[in-house]
Amino acid sequence: MQVKRRYQTFLRVLLIVSIMTTGVIGCASFQRMTTRMGINMGIAPAIPLMVDKLKDTKSGRLAEKGFPGQLLMITGFVELSPDNEQLLNEAAFLYCSYGIFIEDKEPEFAKELYEIGRDYGLRALQQNSAFKKGLDKGEKICNLVKHIGKKRVAALVWAGLNSGLWIVLNMDDPAALMGMADTIALIKRSLELDPNYYYGAGKMFLGAYYSMIPEYLGLGGGPENAEKMFDEARAVENGNFLLVDVLQARYLETITEDEDSFDALLNGVIEADASALKGVRLINELAKRKAAFYLENKDMFF
Repeated sequence: MQVKRRYQTFLRVLLIVSIMTTGVIGCASFQRMTTRMGINMGIAPAIPLMVDKLKDTKSGRLAEKGFPGQLLMITGFVELSPDNEQLLNEAAFLYCSYGIFIEDKEPEFAKELYEIGRDYGLRALQQNSAFKKGLDKGEKICNLVKHIGKKRVAALVWAGLNSGLWIVLNMDDPAALMGMADTIALIKRSLELDPNYYYGAGKMFLGAYYSMIPEYLGLGGGPENAEKMFDEARAVENGNFLLVDVLQARYLETITEDEDSFDALLNGVIEADASALKGVRLINELAKRKAAFYLENKDMFF
């Protein structure tokens, strides 16, 4: 209600301004300016409310089918107001979320989603002038994350997750693997600033990453470190963020060939209460669908 009143007030002011400035500012440039102002002041504050409602959707199937429409809408708003950090972060989150839940069946499409989500996250980070100047000069992201403070943790996480998940789907491409150092730098910087952001999502990703990296490379990988990161991620919300168990089953238990643990984790997800944690019912419902898919296709991994 408060957002609606604020938007109505804004429209009245905008009408007065448009009358006063007609003929002073060119039509096209004025239209762009007023459109951007309308989005920033009237629409952008409402987008997180919309996304929050989506996050608590009860039907995983309905939400999965509705994701494309949500993505198209928020993408349109972002491109009309390309420097709006709030919109960029929400877009990066939605692209990452949708990618996670289609990657098993449509990996090529998921790659596209992750790439777009990564770019939105990086655009949000570039609202920091030092980070942007460094990128423009060709400096590596891993040397620039030190400039990012706590208020941009969301951008660090979603840029990092989108980038990392894109790389995971391109593991056969040596050029893609070269981006992993920057990805890990984004995630680790987010953990330095807020280790529990989005229910421990950064720790969850490191668990998956460490599962795939042999211990002998000296990069923090190996089953022991991977399990430690998954355990830390799970502890953030007492096991109620179900995607942690799904990714542990998919990455750690398949690498260690622990079929019993694979089954136990995924069956536990299917039996769990998706509504136990407020704000992630959608993700939990989709995690259940992902768990069922892995169990039905276990011969892909063992």
